[in-house]
Formats: sequence, structure tokens, C-alpha cells
Amino acid sequence: MAKKKANKQLIYVVMAALFAAIITVVTASVLHIPTGNGYIHLGDSFIFLAASLLPLPYAIAAAAVGAGLADALTAPIWVIATVIIKSLIVLPFTSKKDKIINARNLIALIPALIVTCVGYYLADRILFGAWGAFAAVIPNVIQVAANAAIYVIFGLALDAAGFKKKVLK
Repeated sequence: MAKKKANKQLIYVVMAALFAAIITVVTASVLHIPTGNGYIHLGDSFIFLAASLLPLPYAIAAAAVGAGLADALTAPIWVIATVIIKSLIVLPFTSKKDKIINARNLIALIPALIVTCVGYYLADRILFGAWGAFAAVIPNVIQVAANAAIYVIFGLALDAAGFKKKVLK
């Protein structure tokens, strides 16, 4: 029994590390579109997937490390805000259901959108003190909406393949 628990924890650590690496690469270089005070990327879709597959501490680590490293490589001034915001957006998701795409995880996309927009707005205000920070809300909405769509597509594909049952049970 102890061996099975240790194996499961090892799987979670390895998956969290893989997600952190994927999040870093996808955020920093794959379809990386600069905006006025940040950039649009597809990394959040993998944060949502990590939050739907991994227990909360592992999902937080994957999101914070992956997104934080991406910002360290591309926009270092945002690292602290990103680590906080990305850690928060995983909180409403659950990995305890049999499927990745379930009602709770679909609803979790709404607070993820709100936390992202409000979090980066506040960070922009703190860092730059500009009321123009509101202009960054629209690119953040576009980013989260696009990432939500990609998350649902990937999640449905993984659910159809029985990924959770095969890998995590």
C-alpha cells in the first residue's frame, strides 16, 4: 500500500514537472503575441489541464513554476505578479472527478478569467501607476477565452482516450 502511494506521488511530481516545462515553452515561445504591456500566449490552457489532472499543490507548483519561468525569460518585471495570479487561477478547478471536462471545471474558467483580468490590472497599476492599465483587460479576456477553448478541446480528447483512468488511477 505504501509503495502504491509513493508511486502515485512520483507520478504527480513527474507530471507537475512536465506541465511546468510545457507551460514555460508554450507561454514563452509558441504563438507568443506581444500586446501593449504583456503578451497573449497559450500557456493558460496547460495550466487549466494541470489543475484538472493534478492534486492542488502539484497544480499550483506547475502553474507558478511554468508561468514564472516564462516571464523570467520574456518579461521579468511580471514574474511576481504572474506567480501569484497563476497560482490563484488553479484553485477553482478539481482533479477529483473522473473526467477532465466536467461542470465544475467548466465553471472554474469564469473565476480564472476574473482573477487573470483583475490580477494583471492591479499589477499594472502597482508597477506602472497608469490608469491605462484598463486597456490590458481586453487582451487578457481574449487570452483566457482562447485558452479556455483549447483546454476544452484537449480535455475532451484526453477524456475520450481515457487518460485519467489509464495514467492516474
